[in-house]
Parts: sequence; structure tokens; C-alpha cells
Amino acid sequence: MELLMILTYITLCWIIFKIFRITINKWSMTTAILGGIAMIGTTLMGMAYYHPASITARTYFVTTAIVPNVKGRVTEVNVEPNKMVKKGDILFKIQDTPYKARVDDLTAQLTFAKARLEDTIELRQVAGGSKFDVHEYQKQVGSLTAQLIGAQFDLDSCIVYASSDGYVTHIRVRPGQMAVTLPALPVMTFVNTDTVTFIAGFGQEPLSNLKPGNYAEVIFPSLPGKCFQAHVERILPAMAEGELSATRHMQNLARGLPPGQIPVVIKIDDNMTAYNLPLGTDAVAVSYTDHYIWGHVAIVRKILFRMQSWQNFLHFH
Repeated sequence: MELLMILTYITLCWIIFKIFRITINKWSMTTAILGGIAMIGTTLMGMAYYHPASITARTYFVTTAIVPNVKGRVTEVNVEPNKMVKKGDILFKIQDTPYKARVDDLTAQLTFAKARLEDTIELRQVAGGSKFDVHEYQKQVGSLTAQLIGAQFDLDSCIVYASSDGYVTHIRVRPGQMAVTLPALPVMTFVNTDTVTFIAGFGQEPLSNLKPGNYAEVIFPSLPGKCFQAHVERILPAMAEGELSATRHMQNLARGLPPGQIPVVIKIDDNMTAYNLPLGTDAVAVSYTDHYIWGHVAIVRKILFRMQSWQNFLHFH
């Protein structure tokens, strides 16, 4: 940004010297240099404070490690990598034979226990049977009912469904392999597309000028020459640098911590679906304020911002 302004100023000075045929001497050069320092320095300080920019903007998203509730051999994988699925779609299936057998066994035991309970109650009413026997069979019915609920849950867990809209980006299991219930060994990584958020990190100095509703612009290095309209949606209320975790050591305030950046959620107003940008793509963002004096300098920031976007064409690999 600074280099663009300096080059632009040098070009303007060269044009002025040529058009007006100004003699190049120590006085004219000193005036041009000092004037450039004052003009560019003041403009840069005003833009940094009233129209701050962020070079750490990025699209963030939440992933879910898919770990089954039950272990077993995978019989079907019903999704393809990076293909969109809806909430409730089947991801994969686990062989359910032992879990189905368990449900059938508990169902039979529960049916028998209920029949014995009914017979015991009827016997007590007719012939004065033991009250203890009635309580014993009531306990058996309650215990078997609870076990059947758990067994049915395990049986239902043999089919794993998508918990939200999104797609699976990593599939680590194939039919015939074992799926286990260890959180450290997920079988899939699911990207929740309803959690996609564009966040930019701004310095702490211009915090008073970062407000929800501010007009903003975003450029992507992967899309040279394009500038997208946006607005500040909200400022996140916490910074990672101030987090205190429960450890056996007390927090040492003398230990130097980086100042950190303010996380600001920016909503891009333009339609981005046509560009097929991968989630996590980095970007550069700028927020504008309508200050009664420095608001007019926004035009300089906008011009330089677009020049920076065109500068992305100059990357060679």
C-alpha cells in the first residue's frame, strides 16, 4: 500500500516537472521530497485509523469429526468426497447383525417379564400371592425396558446420518473396514457449510472506528482485479490472547504476549457462488467510516485497494 502511494506520488511529480518545466535543483527536489513525506505520511495515518485494512482476512468454517456410536464392520459408504449432502442423508452403514440380535433377545425377555408380572398381579388379587414377587417382576420389566432402549439406540446408530448440510472432505473408511468408537480415530471429516464465516483481523488502534454496519470491501489474491462489496456484521467480543485456561501454573503477566488482532465478522454482499472459492481462502479486507473530515480520504483508500487487487496479476510461480 505504501509502495503504491510512493510510486503514484513520484509519477505525479515527474509529470508536473515535465509539464511546467520546473528546474531540478536542491530547492525543488527538497520541496517535492518533504511535501511527499508530509502528504503521504498524513494520508497513511488517517487511512490506517479511519479506514483500517486487514491482511489476515479469511473464510472460516467448523468441521465435525465423524465417530460412530458403535463399533463394527462398515457395509456401505453412501457419500462421495466433496459432494454436497443434506441434513439427514446417510453417510455410511455398519453391520447391524449383533445389535439386531440383542434387540430381539431383550424384546423376548421383556415380553416374558410383562406376562409374568401380569400373572403375579392376578394371582395376588385372587389368591393373595407374594407382594415381593410383584415388585421383583416390576423391577425386571423396568430394567429390561431400559436395556431395550439402549440396545435400540445402538441398532439405530449402525446407520450414521449427516447432522447438517455440508459435505465430507476426508473419507478414511471403506466397506469391509472396522469403524471404532475412539474419538482419536474419526472415519470422516464433515464440513458444516452453515457455519461458514468470513473473519478479518484488525489492529487494536482503530477499534473505535470499527462498528457494525460499516461499509467494507474485500479482495482475494486468487481473484485479481476484482473487488467485492461487503459490510461489517459484528465484532467478536473475545480475543484468544486474553484466554486463561485451568492449569497448575498461575498466569505470568510479565511474560510477553503478542498484542493480537480484533476479530471482525464481515458479510460479503456480492454473490460469490460463481467463483467456486475453496473454504479457507485468504483475503484482504478494509472497513470505511463516514468521518466528516477523513471520510473524504476514503476515495484514496478505494483507489489504492483496487490497485492492490490488480497487483495480484504480478504473482509468478
